[in-house]
Amino acid sequence: MLTRNDLLDIILERLGPPSAPAAGRVPRPPDSRSGPPGRPFWSEYDIKKRLTENSQELRIPKDAIISPLALDGLALRRVRIIRE
Repeated sequence: MLTRNDLLDIILERLGPPSAPAAGRVPRPPDSRSGPPGRPFWSEYDIKKRLTENSQELRIPKDAIISPLALDGLALRRVRIIRE
């Protein structure tokens, strides 16, 4: 049985890969879906897509907003957040 995340993965694969960030730059989520204009919002889904199974740290922009659910997930996986 397919889970919600499996369906999202299938849809995103069909849409194609995201554009690669410039060298040395921190990737940002596509849109600021909530929060003040100009500040990227990182949801649990955005973060899950950027982490590998063995990830120990996550680099994000200094002004990024992280959802509470995403913070809980990072804490459970013991992933360190590095703001750049």
